[in-house]
Amino acid sequence: MVLNNLWQADLVKNNKIVAEILNEARGELILEEFIRNIKDCWAKYELELIRYQNKCRLIKGWDDLFVQIDEHINNIASMKMSPYYKVFEEEIVPWDEKLQKIRITFDNWIDVQRRYVYLEGIFFGSADIKSMLTTEFNKFRGIDNEFTSLMKKVAQKPTVLDVMAIQSLQ
Repeated sequence: MVLNNLWQADLVKNNKIVAEILNEARGELILEEFIRNIKDCWAKYELELIRYQNKCRLIKGWDDLFVQIDEHINNIASMKMSPYYKVFEEEIVPWDEKLQKIRITFDNWIDVQRRYVYLEGIFFGSADIKSMLTTEFNKFRGIDNEFTSLMKKVAQKPTVLDVMAIQSLQ
């Protein structure tokens, strides 16, 4: 495109058409930037982990994680209201599903982790429990092995998308 093309387009006469094109381009650019922001964020987002009793690492920083997930879920909901949504629908829908799955998974995870810490203190904190509740102790020992094994996998690759790819995560 050269300057002569602009002169020949008679921009003053076609002002309304040019304004509509620019408006549509701005709207699409905003959606494109939202999508890029979501992709970039989750490609790098690492869970914050802390050591727990020399057994494994536990997730901390739940508030930051949930704020980020909810913000992106809300951004996607806003994108769906945009008149330019159809252009990006194939990219947006999978991310919406992914973020919803991440939200549900970590909602459950925070509860499981809290219960694990509570029960770990009870079952492994007292020798009496082992003898008085043998069946429950053995059952919890299996849960302990499964949970610490999972948390070791998380510690190896703490990026959220890598964690979500762990087999049998649910």
